[in-house]
Amino acid sequence: MYCSNHNENVLYETWHPGPYTLYGSVLTVGGPVGNKRRVSLCAEDLDIWPDSVDLADYKTLVIEKSVCRVGPGFLEGFPSLKDLIVEADLKSIPCTPELEALLKKNDVILRGSFNSPAEKLANRLGLRFIHKNIVLSSYYNRDYDQGTKLTLCFQYQEPPFIWREDTCPGISAGNTGGGTVRTDYPEDFYVGYDAEKFAEDYVGAHHYEKVRNNQELAAFLAEANKRHNK
Repeated sequence: MYCSNHNENVLYETWHPGPYTLYGSVLTVGGPVGNKRRVSLCAEDLDIWPDSVDLADYKTLVIEKSVCRVGPGFLEGFPSLKDLIVEADLKSIPCTPELEALLKKNDVILRGSFNSPAEKLANRLGLRFIHKNIVLSSYYNRDYDQGTKLTLCFQYQEPPFIWREDTCPGISAGNTGGGTVRTDYPEDFYVGYDAEKFAEDYVGAHHYEKVRNNQELAAFLAEANKRHNK
């Protein structure tokens, strides 16, 4: 994990992309885990400790939910950017002439919720937009020390799919076992579905209540059906 020299509450982390991106390693930026205060990002936050981090190495950037604002000059600091995933509930994404040129030059894919600043920016600049992935449910069994996480994933030129991640104790201390399962669905899988019907047809009993009450899923299904029926 890395932090901004300008604001110690702005943290960066790298992780393996799994099903989340088309391009190499992922860099996330946000605030401390568990901190209820959200952070603002500015150009000065590109000064990262340790200074061995090269922002040009990253093609995928995730702006986490703990971010409340992205100021001018921040996104421009990622010259290789090709995949911008906006998890945060931002009011806007300031697009300077420099950022517009970068996004168009790299043909960046923008991801976010429907009607979000990410989608509006993509439409304005003629770029591709993909709905961001939706974490459907996480389930943990304390008795057996086993966990399962379900994520509804969207990719460019691929079918939508549910990515299931299972974790369980490994065969030796300190190791974690488990595995992943990908289940593909047709492009119109959402037609006629609300969250409750989706939970009944797509997930098991352990996840039913969480998926049925998942507000992010409900919003996606409502808007997707609205657009389909136009």
